[in-house]
Amino acid sequence: MFIGEASKLSGATQRAIRLYESMGLLKISREGKYRTYTHKNIELIKIIKDAQSLGLILSEIVTILGQQEEFDWNLVHDFLNQKYSMIEDEIQKLEIQKKNIKKTQRSIITCLKELDSNP
Repeated sequence: MFIGEASKLSGATQRAIRLYESMGLLKISREGKYRTYTHKNIELIKIIKDAQSLGLILSEIVTILGQQEEFDWNLVHDFLNQKYSMIEDEIQKLEIQKKNIKKTQRSIITCLKELDSNP
């Protein structure tokens, strides 16, 4: 199939598909001057899109895929565990920041009340 059909089946734009190919994420065969896509390519495009929706960036996906034709699913699993831990750490930092904001807001309200009561 050609890129238009690959785009429809995968849900990725033609531009995104070309980008994946230029980054080495997709190995596409050619018939003459036309790129031809297989169902395996379509599935890989969908996986790349899913990975991006999980917060992975294309350069990380390139690292995971390396020179292989297919993902090393153990490596993907480990990478996602690391990503999950990083997100958990960030959530904890944001929760602390959120508490500090609330504390500062309460202090400001207290100061304002004191100023209003002491003209």
